[in-house]
Amino acid sequence: KDAIAYALANNENIKNARVATKDAEAQVFETRADGLPQIDAGFGYTNNTQLQQSIVRADIFDPTAGPDDITTVAFGIQHQSNFNVTASQMIWDGSFFIGLQAARKLREKVIVDEVKAKVDVVEQVTKAYYLVLVNQVRTELINTNISTLESTLNETRTLYENGFAEKIDVTRLQVQLNNLKTEKQGVEQVISSSKNLLKLSMGMPVIEPVSLTASLDNFDFSYSASEIQAFNVQERVEARQMDFLKDLAMLDIKNVNSQYIPKVTLNAGWGRNTGNDSFGNLWNNNRRWFSSSSIGLNISIPVFDGLRKKYTIERKKYQLETLNNQYSMLTNNLQQQLIDAKEALDVNIERLEVQEANMALAKEVTDITREKYSEGIGSNLELINAEDGYKQAEVNYLSALYQAILAKIDLDRSLGNLN
Repeated sequence: KDAIAYALANNENIKNARVATKDAEAQVFETRADGLPQIDAGFGYTNNTQLQQSIVRADIFDPTAGPDDITTVAFGIQHQSNFNVTASQMIWDGSFFIGLQAARKLREKVIVDEVKAKVDVVEQVTKAYYLVLVNQVRTELINTNISTLESTLNETRTLYENGFAEKIDVTRLQVQLNNLKTEKQGVEQVISSSKNLLKLSMGMPVIEPVSLTASLDNFDFSYSASEIQAFNVQERVEARQMDFLKDLAMLDIKNVNSQYIPKVTLNAGWGRNTGNDSFGNLWNNNRRWFSSSSIGLNISIPVFDGLRKKYTIERKKYQLETLNNQYSMLTNNLQQQLIDAKEALDVNIERLEVQEANMALAKEVTDITREKYSEGIGSNLELINAEDGYKQAEVNYLSALYQAILAKIDLDRSLGNLN
Protein backbone atom coordinates (compact mmCIF):
# COMPACT_ATOMS: atom_id res chain seq x y z
CA LYS A 1 0.00 0.00 0.00
CA ASP A 2 2.85 2.40 0.75
CA ALA A 3 4.41 1.71 -2.65
CA ILE A 4 1.08 2.31 -4.41
CA ALA A 5 0.47 5.51 -2.43
CA TYR A 6 3.95 6.75 -3.35
CA ALA A 7 3.33 5.90 -7.01
CA LEU A 8 -0.03 7.70 -7.10
CA ALA A 9 1.73 10.82 -5.86
CA ASN A 10 4.95 10.63 -7.87
CA ASN A 11 4.51 8.56 -11.04
CA GLU A 12 5.12 10.77 -14.07
CA ASN A 13 2.23 9.32 -16.09
CA ILE A 14 -0.20 10.21 -13.30
CA LYS A 15 1.32 13.66 -13.02
CA ASN A 16 0.80 14.16 -16.74
CA ALA A 17 -2.79 12.92 -16.39
CA ARG A 18 -3.39 15.53 -13.68
CA VAL A 19 -1.90 18.21 -15.94
CA ALA A 20 -4.22 17.08 -18.74
CA THR A 21 -7.17 17.42 -16.37
CA LYS A 22 -6.17 20.98 -15.48
CA ASP A 23 -5.64 21.74 -19.18
CA ALA A 24 -9.14 20.47 -20.02
CA GLU A 25 -10.56 22.64 -17.22
CA ALA A 26 -8.79 25.67 -18.69
CA GLN A 27 -10.08 24.76 -22.15
CA VAL A 28 -13.68 25.01 -20.89
CA PHE A 29 -13.06 28.59 -19.74
CA GLU A 30 -11.15 29.33 -22.94
CA THR A 31 -14.13 28.24 -25.04
CA ARG A 32 -16.59 30.06 -22.79
CA ALA A 33 -14.64 33.29 -23.29
CA ASP A 34 -15.67 33.36 -26.97
CA GLY A 35 -19.27 33.95 -25.89
CA LEU A 36 -18.44 36.92 -23.66
CA PRO A 37 -18.13 40.54 -24.89
CA GLN A 38 -14.92 41.25 -26.78
CA ILE A 39 -13.64 44.78 -26.08
CA ASP A 40 -10.58 46.45 -27.59
CA ALA A 41 -9.15 49.92 -27.08
CA GLY A 42 -6.57 51.69 -29.20
CA PHE A 43 -4.57 54.87 -29.30
CA GLY A 44 -2.79 56.16 -32.39
CA TYR A 45 -0.56 58.99 -33.54
CA THR A 46 0.31 59.82 -37.17
CA ASN A 47 2.85 62.31 -38.50
CA ASN A 48 1.98 63.14 -42.11
CA THR A 49 5.45 64.22 -43.07
CA GLN A 50 4.29 65.01 -46.60
CA LEU A 51 0.58 65.51 -47.18
CA GLN A 52 -0.80 64.17 -50.43
CA GLN A 53 -1.68 66.94 -52.91
CA SER A 54 -5.05 66.86 -54.65
CA ILE A 55 -5.25 68.39 -58.14
CA VAL A 56 -8.24 70.77 -58.70
CA ARG A 57 -9.26 73.51 -61.15
CA ALA A 58 -7.56 76.80 -60.24
CA ASP A 59 -10.68 78.95 -60.84
CA ILE A 60 -12.31 77.32 -57.80
CA PHE A 61 -10.05 79.39 -55.58
CA ASP A 62 -8.95 82.13 -58.03
CA PRO A 63 -11.71 83.72 -60.21
CA THR A 64 -9.05 85.28 -62.41
CA ALA A 65 -7.56 81.95 -63.40
CA GLY A 66 -8.11 80.56 -66.82
CA PRO A 67 -10.44 77.59 -67.44
CA ASP A 68 -7.51 75.26 -68.15
CA ASP A 69 -5.43 76.34 -65.16
CA ILE A 70 -4.99 73.86 -62.32
CA THR A 71 -3.70 74.05 -58.78
CA THR A 72 -3.03 71.64 -55.92
CA VAL A 73 -4.57 71.52 -52.49
CA ALA A 74 -3.44 69.45 -49.49
CA PHE A 75 -6.38 68.04 -47.56
CA GLY A 76 -5.36 67.01 -44.08
CA ILE A 77 -3.11 68.06 -41.26
CA GLN A 78 0.40 67.02 -40.34
CA HIS A 79 -0.04 65.73 -36.78
CA GLN A 80 -3.05 63.54 -35.99
CA SER A 81 -4.06 61.57 -32.90
CA ASN A 82 -6.99 59.24 -32.22
CA PHE A 83 -8.45 57.10 -29.49
CA ASN A 84 -11.09 54.44 -30.06
CA VAL A 85 -12.96 51.64 -28.30
CA THR A 86 -14.65 48.76 -30.15
CA ALA A 87 -16.86 46.05 -28.72
CA SER A 88 -18.58 42.98 -30.13
CA GLN A 89 -20.99 40.49 -28.62
CA MET A 90 -21.88 37.16 -30.13
CA ILE A 91 -25.67 36.87 -30.13
CA TRP A 92 -25.97 33.46 -31.76
CA ASP A 93 -23.39 31.00 -33.06
CA GLY A 94 -24.31 27.33 -33.03
CA SER A 95 -20.65 26.28 -33.17
CA PHE A 96 -19.99 28.13 -29.91
CA PHE A 97 -22.63 26.26 -27.94
CA ILE A 98 -21.62 22.89 -29.39
CA GLY A 99 -17.96 23.70 -28.72
CA LEU A 100 -18.76 24.52 -25.11
CA GLN A 101 -20.52 21.17 -24.72
CA ALA A 102 -17.52 19.42 -26.31
CA ALA A 103 -15.08 21.16 -23.96
CA ARG A 104 -17.09 20.06 -20.94
CA LYS A 105 -17.32 16.51 -22.31
CA LEU A 106 -13.56 16.50 -22.89
CA ARG A 107 -13.04 17.58 -19.30
CA GLU A 108 -15.07 14.58 -18.13
CA LYS A 109 -13.08 12.29 -20.43
CA VAL A 110 -9.67 13.37 -19.15
CA ILE A 111 -10.86 12.74 -15.60
CA VAL A 112 -11.57 9.14 -16.66
CA ASP A 113 -8.19 9.10 -18.43
CA GLU A 114 -6.59 9.99 -15.10
CA VAL A 115 -8.41 7.08 -13.46
CA LYS A 116 -7.11 4.80 -16.23
CA ALA A 117 -3.56 6.05 -15.65
CA LYS A 118 -3.89 5.30 -11.93
CA VAL A 119 -5.17 1.77 -12.63
CA ASP A 120 -2.24 1.14 -14.97
CA VAL A 121 0.25 2.35 -12.38
CA VAL A 122 -1.32 0.31 -9.58
CA GLU A 123 -1.08 -2.80 -11.77
CA GLN A 124 2.55 -2.10 -12.72
CA VAL A 125 3.61 -1.39 -9.14
CA THR A 126 1.81 -4.44 -7.75
CA LYS A 127 3.36 -6.83 -10.27
CA ALA A 128 6.82 -5.34 -9.84
CA TYR A 129 6.50 -5.43 -6.04
CA TYR A 130 5.64 -9.12 -5.91
CA LEU A 131 8.36 -9.95 -8.42
CA VAL A 132 10.88 -8.58 -5.91
CA LEU A 133 9.28 -10.56 -3.07
CA VAL A 134 9.32 -13.82 -5.02
CA ASN A 135 13.00 -13.39 -5.86
CA GLN A 136 13.77 -12.55 -2.24
CA VAL A 137 12.12 -15.80 -1.17
CA ARG A 138 14.19 -17.60 -3.80
CA THR A 139 17.32 -16.08 -2.27
CA GLU A 140 16.26 -17.27 1.18
CA LEU A 141 15.77 -20.80 -0.16
CA ILE A 142 19.16 -20.72 -1.89
CA ASN A 143 20.81 -19.56 1.35
CA THR A 144 19.18 -22.45 3.19
CA ASN A 145 20.38 -24.90 0.52
CA ILE A 146 23.89 -23.43 0.66
CA SER A 147 23.99 -23.80 4.43
CA THR A 148 22.81 -27.42 4.22
CA LEU A 149 25.20 -28.25 1.39
CA GLU A 150 28.16 -26.70 3.21
CA SER A 151 27.36 -28.89 6.21
CA THR A 152 27.17 -31.98 3.98
CA LEU A 153 30.41 -30.99 2.23
CA ASN A 154 32.23 -30.64 5.55
CA GLU A 155 30.99 -34.02 6.70
CA THR A 156 32.00 -35.62 3.38
CA ARG A 157 35.42 -33.98 3.52
CA THR A 158 35.90 -35.42 7.02
CA LEU A 159 34.84 -38.85 5.80
CA TYR A 160 37.28 -38.55 2.90
CA GLU A 161 40.14 -37.59 5.20
CA ASN A 162 39.36 -40.67 7.33
CA GLY A 163 39.15 -42.90 4.29
CA PHE A 164 35.39 -43.45 4.33
CA ALA A 165 34.59 -41.42 1.17
CA GLU A 166 36.12 -40.88 -2.22
CA LYS A 167 37.66 -37.72 -3.60
CA ILE A 168 34.98 -37.56 -6.30
CA ASP A 169 32.30 -37.31 -3.59
CA VAL A 170 33.91 -34.15 -2.26
CA THR A 171 34.37 -32.76 -5.75
CA ARG A 172 30.73 -33.31 -6.71
CA LEU A 173 29.50 -31.53 -3.61
CA GLN A 174 31.94 -28.66 -4.14
CA VAL A 175 30.74 -28.22 -7.75
CA GLN A 176 27.14 -28.21 -6.55
CA LEU A 177 27.97 -25.62 -3.87
CA ASN A 178 29.74 -23.42 -6.40
CA ASN A 179 26.72 -23.62 -8.71
CA LEU A 180 24.41 -22.58 -5.88
CA LYS A 181 26.59 -19.58 -5.03
CA THR A 182 26.64 -18.57 -8.70
CA GLU A 183 22.87 -18.97 -8.86
CA LYS A 184 22.53 -16.78 -5.77
CA GLN A 185 24.55 -14.02 -7.44
CA GLY A 186 22.27 -14.22 -10.47
CA VAL A 187 19.14 -14.00 -8.31
CA GLU A 188 20.58 -11.02 -6.40
CA GLN A 189 21.15 -9.26 -9.71
CA VAL A 190 17.55 -10.04 -10.69
CA ILE A 191 16.37 -8.59 -7.35
CA SER A 192 18.34 -5.41 -8.03
CA SER A 193 16.79 -5.11 -11.51
CA SER A 194 13.33 -5.88 -10.11
CA LYS A 195 13.70 -3.15 -7.50
CA ASN A 196 14.76 -0.69 -10.19
CA LEU A 197 11.67 -1.65 -12.19
CA LEU A 198 9.56 -1.12 -9.07
CA LYS A 199 11.11 2.28 -8.38
CA LEU A 200 10.61 3.28 -12.00
CA SER A 201 6.93 2.32 -11.78
CA MET A 202 6.60 4.28 -8.54
CA GLY A 203 8.27 7.39 -9.92
CA MET A 204 11.09 7.03 -7.39
CA PRO A 205 14.68 7.87 -8.41
CA VAL A 206 16.40 4.56 -9.15
CA ILE A 207 19.48 5.64 -7.19
CA GLU A 208 17.47 5.75 -3.95
CA PRO A 209 17.41 2.61 -1.80
CA VAL A 210 14.12 0.83 -1.20
CA SER A 211 13.18 -1.91 1.26
CA LEU A 212 10.08 -4.08 1.00
CA THR A 213 8.23 -4.92 4.21
CA ALA A 214 5.34 -7.05 2.93
CA SER A 215 5.28 -10.84 2.87
CA LEU A 216 3.98 -13.43 0.45
CA ASP A 217 2.40 -15.37 3.32
CA ASN A 218 -0.73 -13.24 3.45
CA PHE A 219 -1.42 -12.99 -0.28
CA ASP A 220 -5.12 -13.52 -0.92
CA PHE A 221 -5.96 -15.61 -3.98
CA SER A 222 -9.69 -15.75 -3.25
CA TYR A 223 -12.34 -14.18 -5.46
CA SER A 224 -16.12 -14.02 -5.66
CA ALA A 225 -17.70 -16.10 -8.39
CA SER A 226 -20.93 -14.12 -8.03
CA GLU A 227 -19.00 -10.88 -8.58
CA ILE A 228 -17.60 -12.25 -11.83
CA GLN A 229 -21.04 -13.42 -12.91
CA ALA A 230 -22.66 -10.07 -12.19
CA PHE A 231 -19.89 -7.81 -13.44
CA ASN A 232 -20.72 -5.65 -16.46
CA VAL A 233 -17.61 -5.08 -18.57
CA GLN A 234 -19.13 -1.82 -19.81
CA GLU A 235 -18.27 -0.45 -16.36
CA ARG A 236 -14.55 -0.90 -17.09
CA VAL A 237 -12.68 2.37 -17.38
CA GLU A 238 -11.62 1.48 -20.95
CA ALA A 239 -15.28 1.22 -22.00
CA ARG A 240 -16.03 4.55 -20.32
CA GLN A 241 -13.19 6.15 -22.27
CA MET A 242 -14.71 4.85 -25.50
CA ASP A 243 -18.12 6.20 -24.46
CA PHE A 244 -16.66 9.69 -24.22
CA LEU A 245 -14.99 9.34 -27.62
CA LYS A 246 -18.37 8.44 -29.14
CA ASP A 247 -20.03 11.41 -27.41
CA LEU A 248 -17.34 13.75 -28.74
CA ALA A 249 -17.79 12.33 -32.25
CA MET A 250 -21.54 13.00 -32.10
CA LEU A 251 -20.90 16.56 -30.91
CA ASP A 252 -18.51 16.97 -33.82
CA ILE A 253 -21.35 16.08 -36.23
CA LYS A 254 -23.68 18.53 -34.47
CA ASN A 255 -21.04 21.22 -34.77
CA VAL A 256 -20.88 20.88 -38.56
CA ASN A 257 -24.70 20.87 -38.75
CA SER A 258 -24.81 24.08 -36.71
CA GLN A 259 -22.79 25.82 -39.41
CA TYR A 260 -25.91 25.81 -41.63
CA ILE A 261 -27.52 28.25 -39.15
CA PRO A 262 -26.88 32.02 -39.53
CA LYS A 263 -24.53 33.71 -37.07
CA VAL A 264 -25.57 36.96 -35.38
CA THR A 265 -23.09 39.44 -33.89
CA LEU A 266 -23.64 42.86 -32.29
CA ASN A 267 -20.89 45.45 -32.89
CA ALA A 268 -20.32 48.87 -31.37
CA GLY A 269 -17.58 51.46 -31.59
CA TRP A 270 -16.66 54.87 -30.23
CA GLY A 271 -13.69 57.08 -30.91
CA ARG A 272 -12.23 60.58 -30.86
CA ASN A 273 -9.58 62.22 -33.02
CA THR A 274 -7.72 65.48 -33.17
CA GLY A 275 -5.00 67.10 -35.24
CA ASN A 276 -2.71 70.10 -35.55
CA ASP A 277 0.07 71.26 -37.84
CA SER A 278 2.19 71.91 -34.75
CA PHE A 279 3.18 68.87 -32.69
CA GLY A 280 3.45 71.03 -29.58
CA ASN A 281 -0.20 72.05 -29.88
CA LEU A 282 -1.49 68.51 -30.53
CA TRP A 283 -2.34 67.78 -26.90
CA ASN A 284 -2.52 71.22 -25.32
CA ASN A 285 -5.62 72.70 -23.71
CA ASN A 286 -6.67 74.43 -26.94
CA ARG A 287 -6.89 71.24 -28.94
CA ARG A 288 -10.24 70.17 -30.40
CA TRP A 289 -11.45 66.60 -30.26
CA PHE A 290 -14.00 65.20 -32.68
CA SER A 291 -16.07 62.22 -31.60
CA SER A 292 -17.56 59.40 -33.65
CA SER A 293 -19.61 56.35 -32.71
CA SER A 294 -21.37 53.43 -34.36
CA ILE A 295 -23.51 50.44 -33.54
CA GLY A 296 -24.46 47.62 -35.84
CA LEU A 297 -25.83 44.12 -36.15
CA ASN A 298 -24.13 41.60 -38.42
CA ILE A 299 -25.87 38.48 -39.69
CA SER A 300 -23.79 35.92 -41.56
CA ILE A 301 -25.95 33.59 -43.66
CA PRO A 302 -24.33 30.51 -45.23
CA VAL A 303 -25.65 30.08 -48.76
CA PHE A 304 -23.57 27.56 -50.69
CA ASP A 305 -20.19 26.01 -49.92
CA GLY A 306 -19.93 23.50 -52.75
CA LEU A 307 -21.51 20.80 -50.53
CA ARG A 308 -18.42 20.76 -48.31
CA LYS A 309 -20.39 20.55 -45.04
CA LYS A 310 -22.55 17.76 -46.44
CA TYR A 311 -19.58 15.53 -47.14
CA THR A 312 -17.82 16.58 -43.94
CA ILE A 313 -20.84 15.30 -42.01
CA GLU A 314 -20.75 12.05 -43.97
CA ARG A 315 -17.10 11.51 -43.10
CA LYS A 316 -17.69 12.20 -39.42
CA LYS A 317 -20.59 9.74 -39.42
CA TYR A 318 -18.22 7.13 -40.82
CA GLN A 319 -15.81 7.94 -37.99
CA LEU A 320 -18.62 7.48 -35.46
CA GLU A 321 -19.54 4.16 -37.06
CA THR A 322 -15.90 3.08 -36.71
CA LEU A 323 -15.98 4.03 -33.03
CA ASN A 324 -19.16 2.00 -32.54
CA ASN A 325 -17.45 -1.02 -34.09
CA GLN A 326 -14.38 -0.47 -31.90
CA TYR A 327 -16.60 -0.20 -28.84
CA SER A 328 -18.26 -3.51 -29.66
CA MET A 329 -14.88 -5.16 -30.17
CA LEU A 330 -13.52 -3.60 -26.96
CA THR A 331 -16.37 -4.80 -24.74
CA ASN A 332 -16.05 -8.26 -26.26
CA ASN A 333 -12.30 -8.23 -25.58
CA LEU A 334 -12.88 -7.09 -22.01
CA GLN A 335 -15.35 -9.93 -21.50
CA GLN A 336 -12.79 -12.36 -22.87
CA GLN A 337 -10.10 -10.93 -20.58
CA LEU A 338 -12.35 -11.47 -17.57
CA ILE A 339 -13.07 -15.08 -18.53
CA ASP A 340 -9.42 -15.79 -19.36
CA ALA A 341 -8.20 -14.17 -16.13
CA LYS A 342 -10.61 -16.27 -14.04
CA GLU A 343 -9.62 -19.49 -15.80
CA ALA A 344 -5.91 -18.60 -15.61
CA LEU A 345 -6.18 -18.02 -11.87
CA ASP A 346 -7.97 -21.34 -11.33
CA VAL A 347 -5.33 -23.22 -13.36
CA ASN A 348 -2.41 -21.45 -11.67
CA ILE A 349 -3.81 -22.08 -8.18
CA GLU A 350 -4.05 -25.80 -9.00
CA ARG A 351 -0.53 -25.71 -10.42
CA LEU A 352 0.69 -23.90 -7.31
CA GLU A 353 -0.84 -26.54 -5.04
CA VAL A 354 0.78 -29.31 -7.09
CA GLN A 355 4.19 -27.62 -7.04
CA GLU A 356 3.90 -26.96 -3.32
CA ALA A 357 3.18 -30.66 -2.75
CA ASN A 358 6.05 -31.62 -5.06
CA MET A 359 8.41 -29.36 -3.13
CA ALA A 360 7.36 -30.99 0.14
CA LEU A 361 7.91 -34.47 -1.34
CA ALA A 362 11.27 -33.43 -2.78
CA LYS A 363 12.32 -32.10 0.61
CA GLU A 364 11.24 -35.35 2.25
CA VAL A 365 13.27 -37.35 -0.29
CA THR A 366 16.29 -35.11 0.27
CA ASP A 367 16.06 -35.42 4.05
CA ILE A 368 15.81 -39.20 3.86
CA THR A 369 18.68 -39.43 1.34
CA ARG A 370 20.85 -37.14 3.47
CA GLU A 371 20.14 -39.24 6.57
CA LYS A 372 21.00 -42.43 4.71
CA TYR A 373 24.20 -40.83 3.44
CA SER A 374 25.15 -39.75 6.95
CA GLU A 375 24.63 -43.31 8.16
CA GLY A 376 26.80 -44.62 5.37
CA ILE A 377 24.10 -46.58 3.54
CA GLY A 378 23.46 -44.07 0.77
CA SER A 379 25.64 -42.81 -2.05
CA ASN A 380 26.92 -39.32 -2.60
CA LEU A 381 25.44 -39.31 -6.10
CA GLU A 382 21.98 -40.12 -4.74
CA LEU A 383 22.25 -37.19 -2.34
CA ILE A 384 23.30 -34.79 -5.09
CA ASN A 385 20.47 -35.95 -7.34
CA ALA A 386 17.98 -35.57 -4.50
CA GLU A 387 19.16 -32.06 -3.70
CA ASP A 388 19.06 -31.11 -7.39
CA GLY A 389 15.49 -32.36 -7.53
CA TYR A 390 14.59 -30.38 -4.41
CA LYS A 391 16.16 -27.21 -5.83
CA GLN A 392 14.25 -27.66 -9.08
CA ALA A 393 11.03 -28.21 -7.11
CA GLU A 394 11.68 -24.92 -5.28
CA VAL A 395 12.17 -23.08 -8.58
CA ASN A 396 9.00 -24.62 -10.00
CA TYR A 397 7.07 -23.65 -6.87
CA LEU A 398 8.22 -20.02 -6.97
CA SER A 399 7.45 -19.82 -10.69
CA ALA A 400 3.96 -21.18 -10.05
CA LEU A 401 3.53 -18.78 -7.14
CA TYR A 402 4.41 -15.71 -9.21
CA GLN A 403 2.23 -16.83 -12.11
CA ALA A 404 -0.68 -17.27 -9.70
CA ILE A 405 -0.05 -13.78 -8.28
CA LEU A 406 -0.04 -12.30 -11.79
CA ALA A 407 -3.28 -14.14 -12.59
CA LYS A 408 -4.93 -12.75 -9.44
CA ILE A 409 -3.80 -9.21 -10.31
CA ASP A 410 -5.12 -9.63 -13.86
CA LEU A 411 -8.47 -10.82 -12.48
CA ASP A 412 -8.66 -7.84 -10.12
CA ARG A 413 -7.91 -5.59 -13.10
CA SER A 414 -10.64 -7.27 -15.18
CA LEU A 415 -13.11 -6.77 -12.33
CA GLY A 416 -12.15 -3.12 -11.91
CA ASN A 417 -10.82 -3.75 -8.38
CA LEU A 418 -7.52 -1.96 -8.90
CA ASN A 419 -9.13 1.47 -8.74
